[in-house]
Amino acid sequence: MSTDAQQVRGKMARLLKQPVDRLTDATVLTNLVAESFILVDMVIELQDDLGIRLMHDDLKAVKTVGDLLTVIAGKSGGAA
Repeated sequence: MSTDAQQVRGKMARLLKQPVDRLTDATVLTNLVAESFILVDMVIELQDDLGIRLMHDDLKAVKTVGDLLTVIAGKSGGAA
């Protein structure tokens, strides 16, 4: 399944209750929310929505929105 980066960004913005223009590739994920469990919930929702599975090892180096989009693109077989 190919995944469009703007669609994923839109889903992330909705789940994090943030304006989509705040989610640049360089945005550090932990700067978007006060509670880390919200990021975990977001990843779970994205997995369900996109039909992918992200493992702990996949997410170890993820720090920014761009990092997460790269991992999602790798799992979905498309450019995120």
